[in-house]
Amino acid sequence: MWFNGFGQGGHVSMSEIPSRDTQLDRIESSIAQVLDRLTRMEERQNNHAGQIESQASQISEMAIRLREVEVNHAVSSRLADQSKQQLSGRWAAVGAAALVLLGSIGAAFGTLFINIIKGAI
Repeated sequence: MWFNGFGQGGHVSMSEIPSRDTQLDRIESSIAQVLDRLTRMEERQNNHAGQIESQASQISEMAIRLREVEVNHAVSSRLADQSKQQLSGRWAAVGAAALVLLGSIGAAFGTLFINIIKGAI
């Protein structure tokens, strides 16, 4: 005797054969579960799509703000460089004027010193 899945020894009794109605009920129940799961997955997918759209909008706003900050930084950096060049130019002019003044004072002292030496001789 061999086992065929319905009973022992190859003999099948009527009580062991599932009826078509119970098989159909199980299939319908399984299909209902699958459809329910698919519906929940679709709802989650729609929820995620909404979240992604919201995050994309936030990222877009942040990109605009970041671009504004970058432009403002570039402008302020350029203005700082120009101010630095202007200050450097101003200090160069002050230094040149100071050298001219010191040269004039040195020339006056030199002339005075020479006149004192000539008068002493």
